[in-house]
Amino acid sequence: MLFSVVIPVYNVEKYLNECLDAIVEQALALENECEIILVDDGSTDSSGEICDNYSNRYSKIFKVFHNTNHGLLYTRRFGYQQACGEYIVNCDSDDKLEKNALVKLKNVINENNHPDMIIFNYYSYKDGNSEITFKDIFTKKKECKVTKQEVLRQYMIGYSIISVCVSICKRTCIDVENDYSKFGYVNNGEDSLQKLEQFDYAKTYFYINEPLYYYRMGSGMTIKYDPNYYESFNNLFREIEKRKEQWKIPNFNDLMAIKSLATAGRAITQSRYANYSKIDDHIQYLKKIRENEYFRKYIVRLKNVEKNLQRNYRILLWLLENQHYKIIVTLLNIKNWKE
Repeated sequence: MLFSVVIPVYNVEKYLNECLDAIVEQALALENECEIILVDDGSTDSSGEICDNYSNRYSKIFKVFHNTNHGLLYTRRFGYQQACGEYIVNCDSDDKLEKNALVKLKNVINENNHPDMIIFNYYSYKDGNSEITFKDIFTKKKECKVTKQEVLRQYMIGYSIISVCVSICKRTCIDVENDYSKFGYVNNGEDSLQKLEQFDYAKTYFYINEPLYYYRMGSGMTIKYDPNYYESFNNLFREIEKRKEQWKIPNFNDLMAIKSLATAGRAITQSRYANYSKIDDHIQYLKKIRENEYFRKYIVRLKNVEKNLQRNYRILLWLLENQHYKIIVTLLNIKNWKE
């Protein structure tokens, strides 16, 4: 079997049929080369029933599991443990694959000696409108082989290849017994953590310069604000630093600064969704980011890496380091007012 499509499911009755319909036709066309694994993470709406309906209708291609609620990371990895395909294809249950994605991937696999990982672009879509979020990530060509160092550098400087849903990898590049419980409950950065594991095993990489995935914007599954957002990435930063000698990529410390500071910038901007009743509460949140060990470690490199950061992040990070908390709060409130 070539593909195992793993789909974690939790309270997505509004979108699940669209997600599954986009995959079923492709899976049937591939005959015995594709299975679809649905893992219901204790849904309280009709999502579990929808999973069962598809399994009953297409019993040859579906595997359905109903678990108590454990969160996205556990649920996705449970799906990996049930997989039989050579390649793992991830799809979130409120998103969907492009209609010819699996056929395109199969052709690339057969024509390029079965690369360990294949990376592709994706659409962001909302209310029926879609646009390509990233393109020409590694080349302007239609497709090409890429080196591991090129992939690792892109992983460090941006968001274009972070999601496990915008690439596929061989099942042998995933240690299904790897115990992620040591990180506690991972609410942010679970894709980034799992990509590290895949990079540890994958040796050959290929890039398709076209979108094969649709990421739904604002579906309700995306958490806009988490009071521990930046702190929750400490485990990820720690794991990346452990790989410094193994990766041997030039300017590692600057790349690490980009990763850490971009995350801090995002944490600051997301706080505008918090609806703080008191300005002092918002300021305490900002102070917690400033005092974080990874912010302190890498803010000294801001001048070195500022050209790689969004302009609004550069401004907010400078203001934060210089303790202009009230100015930050004012700017964020203005942003809310404009929207």
